[in-house]
Amino acid sequence: MPANRLGEFLRARRAAVQPPPDPMHRRRQTPGLRREEVATRAAISSDYYVRLEQGRERNPSPQVLDALATALELSTAETSYLHGLVTPPPATRIKPTGAREELNEFLSLVMHSWELGPAYIVNHRSDVLASNRSAQQLFERFEISDNILRMLFLDPAAPRIWADWDEFARFFVGGIRRMIGPASDNDPVTTALLADVSARNPAFAELWNRHEIGVPEQKQKWIHHEELGEIRLDFELLAALDTPHQYLVLHRIQRQ
Repeated sequence: MPANRLGEFLRARRAAVQPPPDPMHRRRQTPGLRREEVATRAAISSDYYVRLEQGRERNPSPQVLDALATALELSTAETSYLHGLVTPPPATRIKPTGAREELNEFLSLVMHSWELGPAYIVNHRSDVLASNRSAQQLFERFEISDNILRMLFLDPAAPRIWADWDEFARFFVGGIRRMIGPASDNDPVTTALLADVSARNPAFAELWNRHEIGVPEQKQKWIHHEELGEIRLDFELLAALDTPHQYLVLHRIQRQ
């Protein structure tokens, strides 16, 4: 049976919604909304909603998805992700294991010309494909530098170097979930990566299972530097249409 990504997402986001106060002050057995409460909010039958969560119904209409997004108080990014679970974008070919990914020429040109801070190119599972000198100097402080997800959750230096590790880890997991999307179902390398990091770091497994898709308006990292102290890195991700699984990550150093 194919993975029930839609049901997993609905369950996780239902559990995250703050329920209305109970006038009888009865204690709830589980966090978040009950299934029938979501169904009522979305104006669909409870039986239909149960089938969605259980994976027995996998093709709700865009109108139902929008109603569920409202019922679950989803953000714009979360709503887009919800729609993508049912109607994913056209599949793009993912390089097989061991195959070298050909870099997008213009992403590479921008990366090498970037002088405001670290810049590097990653794929959808955060493998580092290329980096400028500033990024290489940053990566030298870590034992793991070939994959940002593994660096963040498996490198012992990460919580010490990232001053805002908890906040950034939560953002990063939401971001990589959006980048991976349903691709992991047909990509054993991605599946193995997620399974390995989940098994070795319970913090990642807990964040991954929340199904959060947060995208702050201003993206920032706070890094401890031996000489400069705590510095802020504003950053953004750029992509090209013909290489949708490659992302250029640009940082701008903001000294306090």
